[in-house]
Amino acid sequence: MNTESHSTERNSTSLEEDRISCLPDEILRHILSFLPTKNAVATCVLSSKWRLVWALLPNLCFDDRLCLMYENTRALTEDASTRFEDFVNRVILCDLGKINKFSLRCSRLINFSRLKSWVSCAVMRNVVEIELNLDNYKHIKEAIELPESIYTSRALEVVKLNLKFFIKNPPPGNFFPSVKTLQVALNNLDKNFPEWLFSNCPVLEYLSIKGYLYVGDLVTLNISSLTLKRLTLELVDCAGSDTELEVVIRAPNLEYLYIKDYLPVSYTVDELHSLTKAVVDIDCEYIGEFQSIDIVAQGVVQLLRGVNNTKFLSWAKGILYALVFARQIEDFFPTFPFLTRFALEVDDSGWHLLPLIFSRMPNLESLVFEVDEDTDFDCWWAEEPLSLPDCFLPHVKTIEMRGFAGRKNELKLIKFLLKNCEVLNTMIIKFQKKRVQKMVLMEKLCKKLSVFRRVSKTCQIIVL
Repeated sequence: MNTESHSTERNSTSLEEDRISCLPDEILRHILSFLPTKNAVATCVLSSKWRLVWALLPNLCFDDRLCLMYENTRALTEDASTRFEDFVNRVILCDLGKINKFSLRCSRLINFSRLKSWVSCAVMRNVVEIELNLDNYKHIKEAIELPESIYTSRALEVVKLNLKFFIKNPPPGNFFPSVKTLQVALNNLDKNFPEWLFSNCPVLEYLSIKGYLYVGDLVTLNISSLTLKRLTLELVDCAGSDTELEVVIRAPNLEYLYIKDYLPVSYTVDELHSLTKAVVDIDCEYIGEFQSIDIVAQGVVQLLRGVNNTKFLSWAKGILYALVFARQIEDFFPTFPFLTRFALEVDDSGWHLLPLIFSRMPNLESLVFEVDEDTDFDCWWAEEPLSLPDCFLPHVKTIEMRGFAGRKNELKLIKFLLKNCEVLNTMIIKFQKKRVQKMVLMEKLCKKLSVFRRVSKTCQIIVL
């Protein structure tokens, strides 16, 4: 009797300790989908129940950085890389049904022929998303061939390629018939840059390009698509090249544009009538080490003229810095007839251009200043005091100043805004996070604000 009692008690305890195994396979697969594939496969040793649960996972994600953790080393040995490849090979070739995502992050691929096989197998299993992140292949001189099936798959919708080598061009024709999202990061944007990757995609909606340029790399980048809605472009000059890059953007249905570059670029942008948001970040100070800044300035003006139909515009401090050097800025700076929200990062450059800039934004309603915490405003403004025409922003309802430090000329700007914004409802002033004696400064600011004239009777000031 006692024996049966103890046995029943052990079984009951075992069931309580392994309640997770009693869950339906669909739930177990959902749980495992949040783990790296290597860890998910390891659960097969738990019990017979778990033996094949991992095999029906919707996502197969392989990352050789896990091998570094197990090997307790900074770089993969050839033996460890081979074991990693063998593991990927065993898992991907288990053709047990459709997979949603195939992701491969690999820092040292020994056998490149396997890459083609893995991608081909994923496509055969009707994969929806493919992500290849392959690093440290500077020794690869020849272009790598991907299977033709990746370009013709009708199940594939998302492609992310972060590669340090060239891709061999496939046969001519349309590519990626169902791909809506394409992210490409390449180490060398040479003259053979594979524009075919995105130029012939019939339903492409989101395109992201990140490229690092070296001496002798390509001089023209054409981005043309009738279906494109979102575009992000990041370009970095890695060698101080004196080559000017030309970027041509033709995307009449584009709604969102993000551009970040660290090199001289000449932009040709067709009218973007559907554009609602544009974010421009250009590090002109870095470019100035190698290039004539006036060339960069003209490129900035060209870009702004191309995005003048946007409703929301954000730019980094490098834009104001570049505009200082632009020739005939009064004649060429565009009007933004539909712009309602404008966010700009500011330092000690270009403040005298604010009247011109704001005068070309007749319907602006919201304004955000992001103050660079490392800027010495008092030094610059002492030479050129701020001067703005009356009522320069007649429709502005909200103003936010971030990174406020209590400087004399910051107060001058606030005073002017309160005096000239007739319909202003809210002004938010946020102090620098690292500012010492923040509470003392806030008290002093509040006292000064109390005597500032406010042309708007409904204006509320919030100090944070």
